[in-house]
Amino acid sequence: MLENVLHKMGLNEKEINVYLTALELGTQPASTISRRVKVPRNTTRFLLDKLVDKGFIKKTMKANTQLYSPEEPKNLVHQLEQERVNTNVKIDEKVSQLKEVMAELESRYRPESTKPKVTFYEGDEGLIKVYEDTLSSSETLRSLASFESLHGILPSYFKTYFERRTKNKIAIRSIHPDTELAQKNTKNDKKVMRESRLIPADKYSFTPEIQIYDGKVSITSLREKLGIIIESQEIYEAMSITFELAWNEASRLDKRKKGSKK
Repeated sequence: MLENVLHKMGLNEKEINVYLTALELGTQPASTISRRVKVPRNTTRFLLDKLVDKGFIKKTMKANTQLYSPEEPKNLVHQLEQERVNTNVKIDEKVSQLKEVMAELESRYRPESTKPKVTFYEGDEGLIKVYEDTLSSSETLRSLASFESLHGILPSYFKTYFERRTKNKIAIRSIHPDTELAQKNTKNDKKVMRESRLIPADKYSFTPEIQIYDGKVSITSLREKLGIIIESQEIYEAMSITFELAWNEASRLDKRKKGSKK
């Protein structure tokens, strides 16, 4: 298991052999380590220098003799943690730089084709990609969704999804079957920038979610772990009209709206 872990950290078989030997011997010249691993001294020195570059070994000089000392094992964890911090900083810098030139990039962007595009996604990761795409919407999302279908599936993802959608100031208009769970969730409409309509669940029950935004129509079946994104201006416009018809009828059927008029 030790060798497997070291291999995953980027060491090959020869480097692992030299490193483990150096751990046992402590600070030594390359010649001493060479005799123990039974590898020519020049080759051993080459491997030791590679281990120095990778942070596993330290190199010092004493009385004109080059010595190699193993890094304290727990320091390897600290090095990896620092590497992770540095990597995140670099990524943050790249994201910031990209945002600075995003307007110019978008102005130069031209779709490769005007033909409709249909993309299929499967599994949890596929569903997440479909929902992540909606977080780039430049307009109010329009959705038909069942809270029962969403409930209990990818719970940790949806918690952050709704938070990020709200943080990105992407509003949503949504139609849901009128159930106890729907009534409970729609009480938070204002908090999550949502305007909802509830329709009789006994007449209008469905499970997949349909979202309409930015020239796209996405369909997700969380139960079947299937997602589809259709990029077609013609279909987008037709679904937008269909949604508005459904919204008007849902407004008439929503008992909450009737109650508010009394």
